[in-house]
Amino acid sequence: MEYFFPITIGSLSGYFIKNVINWIDIDNYKINNNNFILEIICPIPWIWSFLNLPLFDAIIFSTITVVLIGISFVDFHTMQIPLLFVIIGAGAVLIAIFKKSIYLSSAAYGIFVGAIIPLIILGLMWLITKRQGMGFGDIQMGFVLGAWLGPMRMALTLFFASVLSLIVWIAVSLVHGFDKNRAIPMGPFLSVAGTGVYVGSFYYPELFHLLII
Repeated sequence: MEYFFPITIGSLSGYFIKNVINWIDIDNYKINNNNFILEIICPIPWIWSFLNLPLFDAIIFSTITVVLIGISFVDFHTMQIPLLFVIIGAGAVLIAIFKKSIYLSSAAYGIFVGAIIPLIILGLMWLITKRQGMGFGDIQMGFVLGAWLGPMRMALTLFFASVLSLIVWIAVSLVHGFDKNRAIPMGPFLSVAGTGVYVGSFYYPELFHLLII
């Protein structure tokens, strides 16, 4: 019975995310109603969080993670990050701050690391190279992830996301040929890295003692 509720609400959240993706219809990307991949994936964070976290933290973790899954699907296929998903994630973070599950100072420093610093780097790259290294959707994701994870975990998220994206870029280039102008979506990598760092900080808190501000 302890699995029934998280599996049920996880499947429903996956169904909700699928319908939102189809509703916003970015670049005509839609998920077939007979495709139940989101209903299968989304229960996973709900099960883990309900087994390991306090109820409120479990709901916040699962909500943000499910939103990240939705972002990953859309960004992978369209190279765009839906603003609606960013707003939902930001709303979950604001509720957590209001309930003091996330410290305001940690959220503020996390936003600086996850959004302000990348935005500055983005501006400098544009001035120097006239090329945009990151999308503004990635900056919006950094805003939400930074507020949720705090500064140190956000810094690790950016590092691991960059490493993962580089590995994938090299792998794709080996198969399809090297193209310095080839772009890959950062949303999936930020999502995987952010979730992984959060879970890692739960199992190995001694490695993340500097995260608390």
